[in-house]
Amino acid sequence: MCLRTLGFVLVLFPGLLQAQGCDPPRLVHGNFLPRQETYSDRTTITYSCDNGYKPVVKGWWATSTCERGKWSHEPQCIDESSCLPPTIPNGKYPENSNGWYEAGSILTITCNGGFEHQNQITTTTCGNGKWSSAPVCERSMSACGAPPKIPHAVIINQRYQEVFAAGSEVQYVCEDGYTAHTEKSVCIQGNWTPVPTCTNFCAVNTDDNPEYMSVGTVYIENGEEKRVDCVKPSRFSLEHYSKVRCINGRMEATKCCNKVEHAAASLFDCD
Repeated sequence: MCLRTLGFVLVLFPGLLQAQGCDPPRLVHGNFLPRQETYSDRTTITYSCDNGYKPVVKGWWATSTCERGKWSHEPQCIDESSCLPPTIPNGKYPENSNGWYEAGSILTITCNGGFEHQNQITTTTCGNGKWSSAPVCERSMSACGAPPKIPHAVIINQRYQEVFAAGSEVQYVCEDGYTAHTEKSVCIQGNWTPVPTCTNFCAVNTDDNPEYMSVGTVYIENGEEKRVDCVKPSRFSLEHYSKVRCINGRMEATKCCNKVEHAAASLFDCD
């Protein structure tokens, strides 16, 4: 049944097994080769423009390739006084849907985060096929470079970049088995605030030890000691607890004793 259905689909829609071709481009004020009624996928044409016109990409001739039913760029011949999109390192501007700009067009350039306009120039104008002196986006004095690499940690919710604007914030997350006092670092006046240090920690699950009072998981950083409360032998007993120390990710815990017994640990063999 499945094979019959597949065959039915292939008969009615044979194009499913091959990429769709392209129709000839509607090129005004220009000429292209080769001339065909249809173009199969991956076919490339070459075109040039009449006097007073130029291709919509850089150069006096251009190529375009049929890719799944569409040309890699729509062949066009535009007036020589028009401009192609400018290249503004570390800056952006409103893109024109047709891929070019008429003479007299004015673009306002916005610098990327961490960059600012040089000499306060923010616009460029298209004239005679060229842009006027384009704004320059230079790195801001208050920007920061890439945040420091921290052993046993990664930065989340942030793609890598080499420059960060002042006020940018990154969040570190330690790998399993490590913890940090702080997880964030902020770019302030060209420097990152102190970054976290991922250190070993131990986890005491009080629910797994019937001698401990059930309070969930207690986390202890490497080299630190914490008191974990224990279940009292009787209602009249002093509070009992265990002293748990974390050493290189391994726990060392005393027996559950009261404070008097802890004070006299050597006599009662509590530690």
